[in-house]
Amino acid sequence: MIARRFMIGAALALAGASAALAQTPDTLKLRDELMALEKGSWDFMRDKNYDGMKNFLADDALLIFWDGTRYNKRQTLELMKDYRLDSLTIEPTYAVRLLTPDVATLLYRVTYTSSVKGGPAQTVMVLSSSIYVKRDGKWWSVLYQESSIR
Repeated sequence: MIARRFMIGAALALAGASAALAQTPDTLKLRDELMALEKGSWDFMRDKNYDGMKNFLADDALLIFWDGTRYNKRQTLELMKDYRLDSLTIEPTYAVRLLTPDVATLLYRVTYTSSVKGGPAQTVMVLSSSIYVKRDGKWWSVLYQESSIR
């Protein structure tokens, strides 16, 4: 019983600490910084900005899309040639979770319409999570994953 109370108390303390941390000015600043990077990556895809995307994705990056397709950095850069982004709406309720001083997760909802290789355009609504790592003072995208919510 004591162990169970301790676990519940520890969980509540962690939840409270996490909520307090999420509200700090530094965390809010990081959230906005990472969201600016994330929005930039969508622009890179739309504009076929190969160099911009190359400088955004870490060499060990992995992208997993709503339909289960997976791309590493090289494959993503290759995909850009045949990718068309027609529309994009990012909901303003995004959040960041700082896991360590050099690792953060950005969470947000996005609806976008796109097509590949001239195929039919598809509109999807997804919950996106992006994991960033700070290497040599720069935030790099190492994992992008989206899950369909519609």
